[in-house]
Order: sequence, then C-alpha cells, then structure tokens
Amino acid sequence: MRGTLKPFLAAVMLTMTLAQARARSVEIANAEDLVPVPGGRWIIASSMAGGAATSGRIVAIDPKTGRLVPLYPGARAEGEATTPDCREEVASSDFKPHGVSLATAPDGRLRLYVVNHGARESVEMFVLLPGQAPRLRWIGCARAPAGLFANSVAALADGRLFVTNMGRPLDGSTPISAMGGEVAAWSPRGGWHSVPGSATVGPNGIIARPDGRTLYVASWGGKALVELKPGETGTTRRTLPLNLLPDNLRWSGRGTILVGGQSTSPGLVTECYTSTRTHCRIPSTIVEVDPVPLTVRCARPAPIDMATVAVEVDRRVWVGTARGSRIEQLPGLACPPG
Repeated sequence: MRGTLKPFLAAVMLTMTLAQARARSVEIANAEDLVPVPGGRWIIASSMAGGAATSGRIVAIDPKTGRLVPLYPGARAEGEATTPDCREEVASSDFKPHGVSLATAPDGRLRLYVVNHGARESVEMFVLLPGQAPRLRWIGCARAPAGLFANSVAALADGRLFVTNMGRPLDGSTPISAMGGEVAAWSPRGGWHSVPGSATVGPNGIIARPDGRTLYVASWGGKALVELKPGETGTTRRTLPLNLLPDNLRWSGRGTILVGGQSTSPGLVTECYTSTRTHCRIPSTIVEVDPVPLTVRCARPAPIDMATVAVEVDRRVWVGTARGSRIEQLPGLACPPG
C-alpha cells in the first residue's frame, strides 16, 4: 500500500500545482479595464474590440475559481431605457466597450457604466442584479456630443459621470495634444460640459472621490498622474510624474491608487492598438500611489504585455491588457505592507 501511496500523492500534488498555475491567469481577450464588485465576490471585465475581435463584451469573473459569467450582450440584459435621448440598446455586433465604473445608486442598487464606441459614442448604463451569479439590465445611455471620444469613466452615486475626453474639448478650446486633453462631465439634468481647468495631455484613466470634488486623471501622453479639484473659483491641480504611460486607475482597499501602464513609448503602443495583431510585446508596470502626499509608494514589473489596469482582490493583483488573450494574477499586494 505504501508503495502505491507515494506515486498517488505525487500525482495529486502535481494536479494541484497545475490547477494553481492555471488559476493565475484567466482566458479572456483584450480585458482593457477591470473593476471589483464591492465585497470582492466578482470582478467585472471590459473585453474590448481590437485585433481579431470586431466587437466586445462585458464579463464577470469569480476571483476564487476563475469562472467567467458573460453579462453583456445577452438576452437577460434587456431592459427599459430611463434616458430620453437613448431609447435602444446597441446591436450585439456593434458593442465596443472601453472603460467601466461601478456606483451604488440612492436606491441601493449597483449601477455599471461602460464607455462604448460601437454604433454611437456613449456611456451605456446598467443595473447589476444580485443573485447566485451576477446579471445586467440595460437602463439607457448618455449619448456623447460630436467630437467627444471617451476613454474611461468615473461614476458617482447621484448619477453624475466624469469621462476622460481624448477628442475635441466640449468648450470649443484647442486640444492640448494630438490625443485630446480634458475631463468632460455629464449629469442627468445638465447634460455634458467641460470641467474647467481640466486640460490634460492624453487623458486616459480616471477615478473620483465619492463627492466628486477630487478627480485623479492618468495623463497617458504626459506620463503623469494629475489630481484635479474643481471649485467655484477655479480648478486646483497637482501633478506626479511617472516612469510609465499610465493607463487605467483603481482604488485599493487601503485608499491608495493603483496604476497599470506601459513602459515604452506612445508610438509603439499606438501602433499596436491600431493594428490587427492579437498580441504585442510591450513591457508593463504597476505603480501604487499614495494620494495624500501624491507620491509613489512602489513600482513593480507586470508579467503581461501592454498592461492597462491593475486591481486588488483577496490580496492578489489582477492585471488586464488591451491586447492579449488573458488576465494575469500576481500574489500579494501591489506594494509590500508598511
């Protein structure tokens, strides 16, 4: 019996090791943005069009098992529009998601906001329905005005939205760079407008404090993190230079900011993004920033090409990419404790 037990245990350990290795990555194409659902039970991924994918989708990921639950497009996502200028959903074949954001509405329900480039330039709105597995119900959209090209979105509980505009500024001013350069705001009653004093070179990721009085913007073209505090007398700002092209931003459970981005030149990333390649060898970095002094706590290489986002769930870091076939997981926090 003992003679057969060792090979059996060795096989079990090998199976467990292989399973753990597989669990470190989740197969999903072009997971450009990720956002954890409060409580850490699920992670929402935006699988964007690009490379071989002509359209995209929204997927929920179980961080414990790596199981994928398709959320949108899908028949269960159908709903009734609550926005007067956006009465119908985008066709499945046209859906092209980009940045995503979650916010808890006054009625206590979670709402998901998704930047969309397919069929119309918009921020699509959904209710995240509770259950054994999450489901989405479409409830409308904020249709973007001509010239606006949104990248990321930050949503507030009262329904207000802030988006990074890589297109033409809504106030009619000249773009600060070839990749646009402002933050645009939308509200259910007031519609769209430029955030005064928000001119930023190549604005990419964005997050906001719950009251909307402080915004953090990734200046992808300027290789910096910009803090904006819009006020009645103007917008104050602080800028933190970074040694990467910062992409999406996410809050950690410690109140710090996680930055995923590329350690290369803008030209190489743009060339990959506009090509039909399904994978590009572009080195990536994760940075953790303390927003109070606005300083870098640490930086670590990301074992994935063209990283665009990093989130922490259950003391693991999930890293997505705009051009690739998987999401990678890293053990531990973005930075060592202390």
